[in-house]
This record gives sequence, structure tokens and C-alpha cells, in this order.
Amino acid sequence: MNGYSYLEDTQELKLEPFRDFYQALAEAKLESFQNSIKLNDFIKPTEIIELNNIINQKLIEKSISEYPLVNYLIAVINTPSAYQANALKWAIFNTRCIELLDSKEHAATVANLCMRFRLACRKREYHWLYNFLPALPMELEDLLEFLNKAETENKNLLERSTPKLTAKQIGQLANIRVIYTYAHTQSDRQKRHRQNNPSAQEPPQIDVRKTSKITIDDEQTHQTYFERGIAKQPREDKTIEKVEDHNFEFNPLEQSSITAQINNLKNRILHQNKNELMSKSNPHVFDLPTAQYIMQILLERAENSPIHALLLFSVLSFTHYEELLVFRTRFFLSSRSKEIRFSHENCFFKQGIDNSKFKDALLKEYMLNIGNSFTIPLPKVYLDRIFQLKNWDKADIASDVQDYLRRISDDLTFPLTTQNLPRLISDITLNELGYELESKLFAGENVNNYTPCHYFSTKIIDILDIYIQTLDLVCPQLDTGYIEEFKSPITFGSQQVPNLPFVQSFFYQLDHKVRNNLNPFQTLNHYSMWLWHICMLTTSARPSESFPPSLDYIDLDNKLMAVADKEQRYSGTIGRYLPFNNFLRDEIQHYLKYLKYFLQLAKAYLTQEQVQAIQEVFDGERLLLLFYDSKGYVRNLELSDIQKYCTEIALQRNWTRHFARYFFAQYCNEDLINGIFGHDEAMQELFDRYSGFKTIDYDQIRAAQDKLVEILALKSMSTFTGMTIA
Repeated sequence: MNGYSYLEDTQELKLEPFRDFYQALAEAKLESFQNSIKLNDFIKPTEIIELNNIINQKLIEKSISEYPLVNYLIAVINTPSAYQANALKWAIFNTRCIELLDSKEHAATVANLCMRFRLACRKREYHWLYNFLPALPMELEDLLEFLNKAETENKNLLERSTPKLTAKQIGQLANIRVIYTYAHTQSDRQKRHRQNNPSAQEPPQIDVRKTSKITIDDEQTHQTYFERGIAKQPREDKTIEKVEDHNFEFNPLEQSSITAQINNLKNRILHQNKNELMSKSNPHVFDLPTAQYIMQILLERAENSPIHALLLFSVLSFTHYEELLVFRTRFFLSSRSKEIRFSHENCFFKQGIDNSKFKDALLKEYMLNIGNSFTIPLPKVYLDRIFQLKNWDKADIASDVQDYLRRISDDLTFPLTTQNLPRLISDITLNELGYELESKLFAGENVNNYTPCHYFSTKIIDILDIYIQTLDLVCPQLDTGYIEEFKSPITFGSQQVPNLPFVQSFFYQLDHKVRNNLNPFQTLNHYSMWLWHICMLTTSARPSESFPPSLDYIDLDNKLMAVADKEQRYSGTIGRYLPFNNFLRDEIQHYLKYLKYFLQLAKAYLTQEQVQAIQEVFDGERLLLLFYDSKGYVRNLELSDIQKYCTEIALQRNWTRHFARYFFAQYCNEDLINGIFGHDEAMQELFDRYSGFKTIDYDQIRAAQDKLVEILALKSMSTFTGMTIA
């Protein structure tokens, strides 16, 4: 068991009783304890006394972090009776997770898991965790879904000043979610490994018997026979060769040629080796075990070593150590986008955001939010050590830094240098947690090539939460409480990019107006506005009077829409094709079906002239979306209608385009996004004769559109009752 590596016997300490208790928990099935669960089901009272004696007599002077699993198990035993049953169930669940995590690579993760639940067992202020977590049994995947949803909801409540959980509790919840995410990832890897390797048996050996013939034309051919077991060898053939059974199937030519078979085997082995080589991680990017090892050494020695404290600050501030040796209360770095303050009252670094649209033009002020920077604090406890370097010669500092980094690198295959050390946290943020934009912002990179500043909006509280998640991952022993006071709801970026809760609420209100309106004429208007926003958000088109186009320009079979929403830049077409997903295709068809019902209903109240526009839509002579105006005529939906019905939204009409640009940047190739948005270079659009794109590249956009529909919880308008949409 993986857990045994944390419960090994030493000369002074015998932990066999803990191993027995751990094994009992690991082998238990939660389904068997749905009605009741008791401590005596897993351990006898005499054994409990024995475990407590070990703790009180032999571990009293030991650090808790030295024996995380031991202290967690004893905390489960001594949990107050009100939480005992829950603690036991979660102990069973957590032992399964520990078994999924390799003891060498994920020791810090296991220690973090033990610490979180040990505190929940022993300290009153952490008991909330057992009340908050869902009832067991539950699959790990379902638990992760619950934690993700709970974390998002409580962050939103915190922003609205109606919190159910404090910011500290939300951070603890995020920490637990990251731990269980690792366990789930390991579980998936093990399943794939079992599928790819159904048995671990040695490949059987096969005897090869070769015979050769010489034809009348002096052409020599070989015939190969494969026989399992002992081959009966003819007298004239003195050689028996052994080859491994790779389960290869040879074609007719290879079956009669041993040379062709050998070439086939060699080529396949070469391809296999190449694939294994290509699947290895980038050796110049920090992986999690390497990052955890480096941070553990820096953190352990920073309290007594000025050089290690300096290197720790280099990691935490994403800054080269030489730029930290200014020793002024306030100073700017050479990049001028980062400011650092060193004092016992204020110890932080402030990272500025490049908010320029082009090299020679800044974004207009009304398009920007209040701030264009975020501040991350640094632990003040190490300042005294760093200030000791004031009297040191810089050459001595450089020599010691190189010496210490070389010592750390001796136990690593990673080429650790002063240049790549500041990248440690941003690499883990990107590769382990998947936050690409935040990783670039941490490192102070210009994100205009990723998603320009006028196409994203980020809150400082979210930046710091992700920073804390990364720190909890690479150095769980670091107390990140000093960061909480710097959290701020200030948003930087464009004001034209609303946040996700706003967009979800907006589409919910549009949906509500369509489904709960008994007036069929008003239903048509709200339905058209709902579909207009869906088209805008999905295709990312610019708002114009000619969008969405008529049915002649909408290919429902291939899910393409032709639009012309920008000025002509060069000789040729000014339009482009925009892909859309199955959801929008279905909704356009449902809308057309609704128009047929509406036409039958309207004929009883309106003249042929008043409803003529509906038939023109089906004939491809009018734009798709219709509107019933105050004069009693059905006409095309106009931008002024949208503005009139959405007066409460203090955003420009193209806010859907800005939101989609930021969302798609997280899932799609940047060149492809430029083509879709009309930002590409001349003659490089997807259907231009000189374009390098293929139509299958549209699948990236459609997959992102599906995720957008799922996240916004958009509902189909497929159910029509004759008067209203259910």
C-alpha cells in the first residue's frame, strides 16, 4: 500500500498499529456503512490506547509535518462524537485517494490532504468542513463537480457581500479541490494503463524455422514458419532464431520474406521509441515534483540563510534575484511594469498590465476599468534575512547563489538557473492548474498576442486565489494567510467584457421573457432578441443591421453562416464564413417552425400585407429575425429595437463579441480566432485561395461553442404549445 510509506518503522518508533488501522480503513467499503459507522468497527479500544501512548510518549517532540498520516489517523480517533461518523467516512474516502497518489511524487499533496482533515477533526473553527461536504458514498468525479460549483457560488456570494463562507474557507475548499483533482487524474491514468496493458506477462518466445529455395532463374526466396514450443528443425537448416511475439500481422509479401519482416519490426520499434520520446515533458519547463523539491529546500533554509531567502523572494515575485538587491523602500524594475516595496509595513510587488492596443496607440480611458495592475504581497518574516545582504559584496552574492543552485540541481535532472527560477510558479499555474492567461499575467508577459487587453476582464481577487492555489500545490507548508488582506474586488481590463455571472443572468432573463409571455406578438419580439444574442455570442459577429443574414446565406447542413460586417480592406470579398454548432442550427430551425405557427395565428388578426415579411424570410428575401412593431406590421429586427429593450445594460452593443473573444482564446488557436473575428492578415481568411487553413479547423470553434452553451446553461426553444414556448 502507498500509505505504508508514511507509516514505516524506525529504530525509535514502531508504527505497525497505525498500519493495521490504516489497512482497515483502506479495505472498508463505504456502501456497507450507510446506516451507521463506529470506530470499534475498525480498531479495538486496547489498540486505541496503544496508539495514543505512541503519540504521547514518542511523538510528542516530533513535528506534525514529519508524520502527517500518523497525526491524521490519531485525529480521526479523537474526533468529537458529533463529527466521529463523518470523520470515519471521509477517512475511508481519503485512504483510497492516498492509494491513488504515488508516495514519491505526491508526498506534499498527501501531507496537505492529511493536514486539512486533521484540522477538521481537532479544531472547532475547522469543523464546518464536515458539515459542508456532501454525504458519502460519492464518486470522486461527482465530488469534484460539487466542489467546483460550491467554490464558484461562494465566490460570487462573497463579491456581493452576502457570503456563506469566508474568504479563508473558500481558499481551503479550493485547496481540497486541487488535491482531489490530482487523485482523480491519477485514477484516470491507472485505468488507461490497465486498458493498454491487460496483462503483465512476459512476451512469449516463438521459434522461427527458415527454408530457402532457388528457382530456375537463380532467384532465392525464403519461407518462414512460426512454431510455438520446440520447433522440429530439418537437418539441412542448422539455425534456430528467436524473435519476440509483438502480435504483428505480416502482409503476403512479408510472410514469404524474413528480410521484409525484420525491416517491418525495426521500423515499428523506431516509431515506438520516437513516440515515447515525443510524449516526454519539456525538460526546460518546471514539473510539479521538481517545483515542490526546490520550494521545500528554499522554505526550510530561508529562515537562517539570506541567500535562500533571496531566492525564495525571486520565486514568489517572479523576479530575477539581482533586481531585488536594490534595498530601497520602493523601486521599479528595469521593465518599468513592476514595482517592489520592501519594508516591514509594506512588503509586496505590483505587476502592471500592458493595456496598449497597438504600439503607438493606447486604449481610450472609457474602455478601461479602474486599475491596470495587481498587487501580490510577500512574506515579511524573511525581510530581516534579505536586508543582511546590504553589506555583502555583489560578487560574493552571485557566487553563493550559483553555488546553492548547483547543490539543489545535483539531485535534479532539471537545469536550474537564476534565469528560469522566477518562472517556477507561472509554469505550475499553466501546466498543472491550466490557467493560461493568469500564468502570463504573473510572469509580466504582454498578453496582447494571447487575448488583447480590451478583450478580457479579470478581478484581482481571482488572480490572488489562483496564486494561492499554486502555492498550496508547490509548498503546502507555507502559510498563505498573509495574502488574504490584499484581496480586492477591483477589476482590470476592458469594461466591455462582462463576467460570467452577468452573462448567465442576462440570458436567463431573456429566456424567462420568451417563455412567460402570453401575448404571441410580444413573444415573437422577445424570441427574436433572444436568438439575436445567441447568434452574436456564438458567431462573434459585429453588430450590424444585416446580421443575422437571410436563409440564402445560412448553410444549416454544413453549419456555416456568411456575413459581411466589416469595411473592405483590399480588392476581393468583404465577407467571411462563420461556423456555428449544432445548438444554433437547431435553434434556427425551431425559430422557423415557430414562424409558421405565428403566421397561421396572425392571419386571423392581420392583413396579408402586415405579415408578408414572414413568407419573405422563408423565400430568402428577408433577414432571418422578425419584429412586430407598434404600427401592427411584422418587419425585420433592428439594432434600435435591441437598444430599446436592453436599456439597463451599460455596455456597448458588441459586448457579446468581446466576451466570446476572451472565452474562445482559452480553447482555440489564435490564428483561427483572428480569421473568425476578421482580424487576420490580407488573403489569410479560411476560405481564401492562399489560406493555409482547412475546413476541419472549424471543429475547434464549434467545440468551444458547445462549452459556452453548457457553461451558460442555455435552454432550447423546441417546445411550442400553440401559444407560448414552454
